Amino acid sequence: MKRLALVLMAALAAAPVLAAETKTPFGDLGDDSDKPISIKADTQAADFNAETVTYSGDVVIQQGEMILRADEVMAEAPNSKLTRITASGEVIVTSKDATARAPKAVYETEARMIRLSGGVVLTQGGNTLRGTDLVVDLKAGTAVLTSSGGRVEGILQPGSVKGQ
Repeated sequence: MKRLALVLMAALAAAPVLAAETKTPFGDLGDDSDKPISIKADTQAADFNAETVTYSGDVVIQQGEMILRADEVMAEAPNSKLTRITASGEVIVTSKDATARAPKAVYETEARMIRLSGGVVLTQGGNTLRGTDLVVDLKAGTAVLTSSGGRVEGILQPGSVKGQ
């Protein structure tokens, strides 16, 4: 269970999502990778036939300064191999200086791809980016924010991020 939470937090938090000239949000995740993981939820249900584990009700997963909050988190592990983690509801990932919000987040472990969808808001200091979907390719080290039927929006404040 703890390993599933670690993978989810790493996946959601590793995205370089704001402008290149700012400090990368969630870039401090590696600093906490050896820290214990705390998982709190109203319920935990394991489905041995479907090979899933679901945490429901005010789910809070914390490792060091990284915190994931969601209404529900489900991990799929056919043949005991983690393949997909889905967080849904009000998904919020925070570090000491950045926050990402979306209604849904999915991490495909084999492809090392993360998709936040349903309306994404990224904030760091005074900077904010908005779009419909964010796709992060952890292998390539890229992130693409898109907005279906519109344009992505951003407000970047010079000097608003510590270290600039």
